[in-house]
Amino acid sequence: MSESEQFDFDGWKDLAHTDPQAYFAERRRVIENFINTCPPDKQAVLRDLQGRIDASRAMAGSPNQSVRELSRMMEDYLLAMSERLMALHRETSALQSSLRQGLRGI
Repeated sequence: MSESEQFDFDGWKDLAHTDPQAYFAERRRVIENFINTCPPDKQAVLRDLQGRIDASRAMAGSPNQSVRELSRMMEDYLLAMSERLMALHRETSALQSSLRQGLRGI
């Protein structure tokens, strides 16, 4: 399956059912090709994240449990991003306030 083609859900589903080994090999290849298109300084982080995703899926025991675990993982990442964004907003506001006060003193 080519990455340049539009995602073919039925094709992937059929491959998973008829030849799971080929499915996982193709999945690994497509993911690795995607990671290789990313900036070099981000590739190690993406490979680490994919490793955690794969480990979580392997340990989940069922597809439904896997979805729940991956949803929790995404929620944790979104919460961390939200907290960082709020901290950045606070710092930006403090900097703007300091700059305004400094300009008044001139």
